[in-house]
Amino acid sequence: MANIESIIFDLDGTLVDSQPAAIRSTIEALRNFGIHINDREVREQFGGGSRKLLSHFMNKELGNEKANELLDQAIKLRLDLQVSFTDQVVLLPNVKELLGLLRDSNYKLALATMSSGAVAHQILLHHDIRDYFDQVVTADDVINVKPDPEILVKTIGLLGIDANRALYCGDSSHDSEAAFHLDMPFLLIDSGLYVRGDSRERLRISVERRGCPVIGLDQLLTIKEIVDRFI
Repeated sequence: MANIESIIFDLDGTLVDSQPAAIRSTIEALRNFGIHINDREVREQFGGGSRKLLSHFMNKELGNEKANELLDQAIKLRLDLQVSFTDQVVLLPNVKELLGLLRDSNYKLALATMSSGAVAHQILLHHDIRDYFDQVVTADDVINVKPDPEILVKTIGLLGIDANRALYCGDSSHDSEAAFHLDMPFLLIDSGLYVRGDSRERLRISVERRGCPVIGLDQLLTIKEIVDRFI
């Protein structure tokens, strides 16, 4: 295996806890279309971006034809709401220190997230971490959502590196499967924020079986040591 030149991060559940803002914006947006859901229902559908999330509930409640007619409007409304709730997004412990350590060690850093560009950039600016990243790739930059590897293909293209020289750090099966499609090294941040219960245990097992490192939220700074010995 080649030495790692770049670390690519997912955003939600990996570097930040955006769950309160994501849940609230989803519930309030759908309420405008007469659709009433709760926190648990939203959590169960997380992963794959706003279009996939909203279309699930709108197709179910309004039917496919009406849902398709209103979906773009709902996506725009949720986006505006989520941006307005940026102050509810919490930066996870030691993230800034980790990013600083990696940059000081001359690793290229990138973000590959299924959050929209407006939401992701607002979070990065709010927490003053945008300048750590050489590239930021969001749902706006791709057609296919994770676990399709398109977003990682685009990211390594912008970085100018091969897949085996990048480490993708994420918190979900969507992240791990996208990396595995490319034979890209993967590190699971087992935050337990978006992935819970049996799904969380299955994810840990599947990642460990492939020999990939798994760390908890209190171990983020160990990513520097892990990457340094990746050969």
